[in-house]
Amino acid sequence: MAVQAGATRKRPTRRPGRPQGGDAAVRGALLSHARELFLKHGFGDVSTRRIAAAAGTTPAMIHYYFGDKFGLYRAMLDEAVQPLLAELRRLEAAPVPAPPDLEGLMTLYMRMLATNPWLPSLIVHEVLGEGGRMRDQFIEHFAGRLAPALVAILGRERERGTLRADLDPRLAAISALSLCIFPFVSLPVTSRVLGLSVEGEDFERLARHTTRLFREGTAARLEQQQ
Repeated sequence: MAVQAGATRKRPTRRPGRPQGGDAAVRGALLSHARELFLKHGFGDVSTRRIAAAAGTTPAMIHYYFGDKFGLYRAMLDEAVQPLLAELRRLEAAPVPAPPDLEGLMTLYMRMLATNPWLPSLIVHEVLGEGGRMRDQFIEHFAGRLAPALVAILGRERERGTLRADLDPRLAAISALSLCIFPFVSLPVTSRVLGLSVEGEDFERLARHTTRLFREGTAARLEQQQ
């Protein structure tokens, strides 16, 4: 039967499948919605079906691009840490006369945490928590690369005489990482109790304070420099 003049055709409802925009758009949508859902509900309480539905596609697309939910997490982590790992590689490859920028490296680490608020929460609950479902993934794809590189950089700084001669690079690396991450891990409490913010100028002030505290606490003593 012919459609009467002036009648409005009803658009067919779009079924979940491959979102418009090509592979990059589909993959990006899955990563974006996974970040939001993991931050709000936790890794364990978010299914691939729920992520796919939020992205307007099907769980088959998660399997296609990432293999499974753990693969999706790895992709999220890789995307978040790439700028920091690239800087680590640059510092490791720098000529010996060029002093590494420890303050810049720590600030970059803190900026990564500030721009990926799902990451501190996941570290607490899924990496450090009992059972640690994401512990092996986190070590393989991030901590296992960051920590040894930072220890090596601190060792080079000590040999150059810019850090205290009695400094243990391994312990100093733990101190540096702890100073960087704790403000973000504790934010649900400190934002309410101390009014702490990690956005905009508040982030810049926090980064300057943290890096200065570490540098002044580990700097070579005057008698060592003479």
